[in-house]
Amino acid sequence: MRQTGQHEPNFVDHLLAWVAVTLPFCLTMWRAAATAQWRGDLPAIRDQGLVAVGIGNNVSTLVTQAMLLLPVGSRSFRGSCGSAIALALASWLLFRLARRLLWTSELPPRLGSLLAAIAALTATLSATWQAEATVGGGALFAIVLVLAGVDVLMKLTAHDAATLTPAGTSRWLILAALCGAATAESLPAGLVLMLACGLGAATAGKRPAKRLLLPAIGLALATFGILIAPTWLRPLAPRGWSDIGAALSSTNLTALGVAASRRTALSSWLLELGFVSLGLAAFGIIRGVFQDRRRAWMGPLVAFPLADLLYPISATTGLSPDPLICLRALSIGAFAVGAALGVGELVLFLRDLRVPMARTASIMTVVFYMTVAAVTCEEASFVADRSEHFAAQAWTDLALGEVRADAALLVHSPALSWRLWAAQMLRGERPDVMVIAAPLLKRGRVMAHLVPTEPNVTPLLRDFALRGRASEFGLSVLADARPLRVELDRSWSPELLGHLAVDGAWLRFAAEPLGRSDRALRSPHQLASNFAVDIQVGAAKRDASTARVVAQTLKEHAMALCSLGMAKDSMSLVRGVERLTGADPFVVGARLRINHAIRRRRGHRPLALNDLLRF
Repeated sequence: MRQTGQHEPNFVDHLLAWVAVTLPFCLTMWRAAATAQWRGDLPAIRDQGLVAVGIGNNVSTLVTQAMLLLPVGSRSFRGSCGSAIALALASWLLFRLARRLLWTSELPPRLGSLLAAIAALTATLSATWQAEATVGGGALFAIVLVLAGVDVLMKLTAHDAATLTPAGTSRWLILAALCGAATAESLPAGLVLMLACGLGAATAGKRPAKRLLLPAIGLALATFGILIAPTWLRPLAPRGWSDIGAALSSTNLTALGVAASRRTALSSWLLELGFVSLGLAAFGIIRGVFQDRRRAWMGPLVAFPLADLLYPISATTGLSPDPLICLRALSIGAFAVGAALGVGELVLFLRDLRVPMARTASIMTVVFYMTVAAVTCEEASFVADRSEHFAAQAWTDLALGEVRADAALLVHSPALSWRLWAAQMLRGERPDVMVIAAPLLKRGRVMAHLVPTEPNVTPLLRDFALRGRASEFGLSVLADARPLRVELDRSWSPELLGHLAVDGAWLRFAAEPLGRSDRALRSPHQLASNFAVDIQVGAAKRDASTARVVAQTLKEHAMALCSLGMAKDSMSLVRGVERLTGADPFVVGARLRINHAIRRRRGHRPLALNDLLRF
């Protein structure tokens, strides 16, 4: 079948398409996560544990369940295989999109195919795409559905599909089904596909026949309903704790204390592509909009960046999926295709100059554009390579392996809850440990789940229901029944802090107040010394998520020790924070405050602390 009515794909075109698909797939499989990752905990519980988490992502669940049947690697790696396959499909669709646009120009077909392959590689090898493809349950499934819809849309605008011909009818119905599937997988993806369809149909002057409107809408709703049904059926499963997943997915993930970054779309584009590539993309897209032969197909290239700009900016911590990352990836793909169009226009301009060295200049322009994909791949290897990231699993082994039997863990951050639950559900680690997520203790079904497991948790649940926070009595009753380890809550009173002592990755809560000798550090802190997690983070130099979690834990332990008058013992923890985070304002403020406390205890003149950073 002809792609544009002008050229037939030949051996070179098929070879370039094979390279555009195989190279990203192989690199992604090489970089795929082999063990647990903070970023992949929530998708793993959703797709592998079949827990209802929010709304959507049911296509990724189906693919992940199929990948789990592969007899190779760990469950985390098999979940990543589905994302790698989705990346390969997205690369093929991007190649087809770019080649169709480039073949409408006067460029030689082989040069157009080469620029299309470079555009596909530039997008799929970027840090954003690779970061989603190297973990299971990423945004690549929604991206594939959107790009497949765009591919069908471009076929519709290339032919007279307004009449009820068999080909036109099938394409309109397929497009409607893809819109429903994309919406069921990700609401932003479904909306951006509808926007692209609207812009493409408007610029091409094509619309479906009136007799097709109701069947198309019905098929879209039916597809959406079928794919979204598991979200509503999972809570009805016996012994289901889906309300925990749904609640945590809507909880602010900055509760861990990790600073969430809010990066604008423009700054992200510049960071990902650079000024030159972004300028070429803007030139290519604007040039294509004003060309009659391309205007009908430029709708998606305009819709993707427009949606990325109009959608509200979300705060991301790197410890959980970004619900809008599919828009960012689609906009990067649109700019990669636009840059290929811009390079093609520059080559045609240099060819028409009829000056010496014009052919050489056009060749060097193409070679320069080829280096963009190479640089993008190199930069992505420092961000998205998860093949050597074992720090999250090392932290889990320390956090669960060092606690006593039948212990209870009271955590206040959803990220830690996901990590612990993923280890228990998917790896069967320490099923005797009871994980209590503090943000969920006000919810009735969570209480009904916890009380039969441990009746002595009832006073703590009553405290959260009446006061919104734990009391000394509720925690003491639970500590009498089970060894209690907690994550620090900065709103706790000095009376509650008097029960705390540092114990590995947690703070041990004793049923009775402790003395200074009871809470003294008998050995170097496990997270602050060259042990377990610290070794893994220091060796990888790239697992920033685990480094932030460990640094935040050390900060909380240092704060607890300083509040209890043990400032000198917390100095080693501050050094551990400095080793993990480098220039952190916390380190400077903590050292000054600790030195001030030590001097005051020795009778020295106190220092001025008005302008010092506080904990």
